[in-house]
Amino acid sequence: MESTKNISRLLVVGLCLLLSGAPLGVLARGGEEWFSAWSVSHGLRLTTPAMSGTSVRMVVRPTISGDELRVKLENTMGSAPVVFSAAYVGVRAPGAALVPGTNRRLSFGGAPGLTLGAGQGAYSDPIKFRVRAFEELAVSLDVASASDISAHQVGLTTNYIASGARAAAASAEGFAPVPEFAPVNNGNLPFYWIANVDVRSPSTTGAIVLFGDSITDGRCSTRDANLVVQPDLYQRWGDVLAERLAALPANQSKGVSNQGIAGNRILNRGNGPSALERIGYDVLDRAGATHVVFFEGTNDITGGFTAAQVIAGTQAVIDQVHAAGMKIIGVTVIPRGRVGAGWSPAFEEHRLAVNAWMRAEAKFDGLIDFDRLLQGPVLDGSPSIKPELNCDFTHPNTAGYKAMGEFIDLRLFGNVSTWGNSK
Repeated sequence: MESTKNISRLLVVGLCLLLSGAPLGVLARGGEEWFSAWSVSHGLRLTTPAMSGTSVRMVVRPTISGDELRVKLENTMGSAPVVFSAAYVGVRAPGAALVPGTNRRLSFGGAPGLTLGAGQGAYSDPIKFRVRAFEELAVSLDVASASDISAHQVGLTTNYIASGARAAAASAEGFAPVPEFAPVNNGNLPFYWIANVDVRSPSTTGAIVLFGDSITDGRCSTRDANLVVQPDLYQRWGDVLAERLAALPANQSKGVSNQGIAGNRILNRGNGPSALERIGYDVLDRAGATHVVFFEGTNDITGGFTAAQVIAGTQAVIDQVHAAGMKIIGVTVIPRGRVGAGWSPAFEEHRLAVNAWMRAEAKFDGLIDFDRLLQGPVLDGSPSIKPELNCDFTHPNTAGYKAMGEFIDLRLFGNVSTWGNSK
């Protein structure tokens, strides 16, 4: 009799899981894998400020909760080795301070320090750490020696630097904000060396990688009414998406990994490595990845590439993502019409051709049509961004980013039975 009851209970549980739309295999594996919870892409080499003998404190905001974490450091854009003598992670308090008692030492292959050669990256050893979704953490690095800096440009976040070895300190003493570099008022508040935070989570069913350019990176997303960029606001369309995903039932929860680089192209270097150069380490390497949202092409068109070339490059991305066992969601190229400069009828023809291919022929697993969402009046022969959603005729404003994040159909990110790289 008891055996019959147990079987009945199992059947009821199985039926509930099926009705929830979540494959049994996904839920059964929850917590056994790592998931990319926060990331930036490196696309910039900096030679100032001088970094040897300093500490940096980089502020990160994981998109999922969990009980273990690991951090990836990269010297992707560096031309010489960088030596870190120590690394720590703790819960951020106001400014550069940390919540007392939370700062934990990281190790790399059991060692407290790490040397990264030019182009190299490395994960820290996992540590037990209580991660809460959207609670800011600070990764602190003691930089023993560095002749240049591998960086992410449009950080939109206040990070910190201090003289001496201060990574272990919870105090903000000695730390000052990392300076914005020119052109100012563009969100050019960089991240140094840190690339990714992975979280082991018992209630996460995948990670979504946002693979794009400045519109994914968030240019213009935090400009106030006076057009001044405000730091430490999370208002990109990917941030809106992450918060919507976090509100779903636990058996549908997913991390969000932002791999946007301002000025990025698919086919050659605009700003930073091209999409085809960086897809391996910026996308396919992301732990627990199940879905990729691909949003590039506009910078290729302004860079002189034809629709046929952009389509061929996009197809190469689709093929690599599918070969890795992930789903890929395409995004249409948004309007850029304006009076006077920056766009042309020829560019518009290529944009329309790329979008037509995306809608009718591309082998995406889904499509997000931001073009139709944002399309506004015709200026100099080409559609522009709706005035109420427009920042600078290339990027949306805060309201535009919010509309984009809310426009996305969450059903595009249904659970799948396999996950991406979890090494």
